[in-house]
Amino acid sequence: MSKHPLTAVAAGAILTVALSASADACTRAFVNMFPGYMVSARNLDFFGPVDPSLVITPRGVKRDGGDGDNVAHWTSRYGSVAIYADNVFPMDGMNEKGLAGHTLFYMNGSQQQQDNQDKPVLESRAWLSYILDNYATVDEAVKGIQHNVRLVAKKLPVDYATDTKHIAIEDLSGDSAIIEIDNGQVHVYHDKSYRVMTNPPSYQKQLANLAKYKNADRSQIPGGLDAEQRLVRASYNLKNLPQPDNKNQAQGFALSVVNSVAYPVGIPAEPDEQKVSDMYQKYSKQPQYNKGIGTYWTTVADLSHGEYHFKSTFAASQVQVNLKAINFSAGQPVTRIDDLNNYAQKGWQGDILQYAH
Repeated sequence: MSKHPLTAVAAGAILTVALSASADACTRAFVNMFPGYMVSARNLDFFGPVDPSLVITPRGVKRDGGDGDNVAHWTSRYGSVAIYADNVFPMDGMNEKGLAGHTLFYMNGSQQQQDNQDKPVLESRAWLSYILDNYATVDEAVKGIQHNVRLVAKKLPVDYATDTKHIAIEDLSGDSAIIEIDNGQVHVYHDKSYRVMTNPPSYQKQLANLAKYKNADRSQIPGGLDAEQRLVRASYNLKNLPQPDNKNQAQGFALSVVNSVAYPVGIPAEPDEQKVSDMYQKYSKQPQYNKGIGTYWTTVADLSHGEYHFKSTFAASQVQVNLKAINFSAGQPVTRIDDLNNYAQKGWQGDILQYAH
């Protein structure tokens, strides 16, 4: 799954580039305050659901980090499940060791790492695969990113498309890291306290802004949808979560946090947002499902219990997979579940491994 036609790449790339002109959207939140209940959740905010598919990758699959001679090559050490946008690139997922990752839109100056020039290139469309395939913990992944590869958000062969993003990762121990490129410099924020990631500005500026609300009461927490306001609100709501009594509560509590920063589908678009929405329509594989700006789906990664959940805005229900029930042995095929956003319309419910092919 390493090579893709231009039209597919373009459609997938707009997922990230478009948001620079839109709502600066997508949020990741990590509930890691309660031993035994390590749960992350993520919203996909866009102009459409980007035809998500769930891809199950076993151990022993050969991958690459992009195009050209000096790119990273590896063979998957761990099995994983991941959501692919337009069947082009993975943007969210977790592996069998309880390491999860989430790529969100990000742009801050040059998105090509200036140092590590002697290291093989890892393009942004492969960041998530590289991390989930090779590492079991956040600490391992951070060291691998810092020492083994050179990160690049590559300009794609269409005039407006650059696959720009940053990535949040978390593991079974509650460890967390956020990795982003600022003016050619890779910055890694590695600490259990880094529970929320949204979009630009830089995480350094986000943290400085968040500090202003250290002693804020509920009436002072911002209610808007720009990236800084979502980060403050999600952080505040995480801080006030009660102790869950079981895994279902922990998963529900994580959902309640990302729901508090979600976009209602069809919220009116600003003029620049409408331009990008119209552009996306030309490349969307399933334009009939694009209903304007909105949170189109949410994932929940229960690291403590090996469960990965998917909640579509097109349904009141959600579906999930149990990673412990998957045979990730080398030699197993890469399998996928297509048209995942429409599981309810297909009559799918609960554990959906039976629909993989």
